[in-house]
Amino acid sequence: MARKKEKISVRILLLFCLFGSTAMSQQPGYINPGLLSASTTLSPAVMLNRSEVNYYVTGFLEGRIDKHISLRGELHYMLGNANDKFLKNNLRSTFGIQYGIPFGNFELHVGFAPGFSVMQSTIDPSNTEFTPSAQFNFGARFYVWKLFHFFTNISYVHSKMNNLDRVNGMSDELMFSVGLGLNFQVLKKYRQQQ
Repeated sequence: MARKKEKISVRILLLFCLFGSTAMSQQPGYINPGLLSASTTLSPAVMLNRSEVNYYVTGFLEGRIDKHISLRGELHYMLGNANDKFLKNNLRSTFGIQYGIPFGNFELHVGFAPGFSVMQSTIDPSNTEFTPSAQFNFGARFYVWKLFHFFTNISYVHSKMNNLDRVNGMSDELMFSVGLGLNFQVLKKYRQQQ
C-alpha cells in the first residue's frame, strides 16, 4: 500500500514538473539587462549572538547589468523594540552586487553588500554608533509577469557596536524576507520583446 502511494506521488510530481516547465517555456523572458526591481517588506531577523528577534521594514532597489549580474541597494529600518532587548534602534544601508542563475523566469541568486549601520543599544541609549556592516545573501525569484515577481531571501548581516562598556557589542543577524517585487524594464529593445 505504501509503495502504491509513493508511485502515485512520484507520477503527480512528474506531471507537475512537466506542466510547470511547459508553462514557463511559453512565457517571454523577463530576466534581461535594464530590468529594475524594487520592493518593501517586513523582515524578521534572528540575532546570532543573543536569543532575540528583531523586526525590520526592508526595502531594496536593484538594477540588472546583464543576464547574471545586478547591483542592489537595501535599506533596513528596525521597528521599535522592548527595553529588555539588546538593540534599541538600528538603521542599516547596504550596496552591493548580486549574481543570478536564471532558469527561464525563475532565478537563484547570491550576493555581497558592504554598508553601514546607525545603531543604538538599550544598554546605553545615549550612545549612537555609526558602524560598518556587511551582508551576504542568497535567495530565489520568480518573475510571473513583466511588472512583478515573487521573492524569498535569506541574509547574514555582520555588525558590531564598539563603544559599550564591558559588553560584547556583536549584533550579527540572520534576516528573512519574502514578498512581491515590482519590475520595470528601462531598455526599449527588451520592453518590445515582452
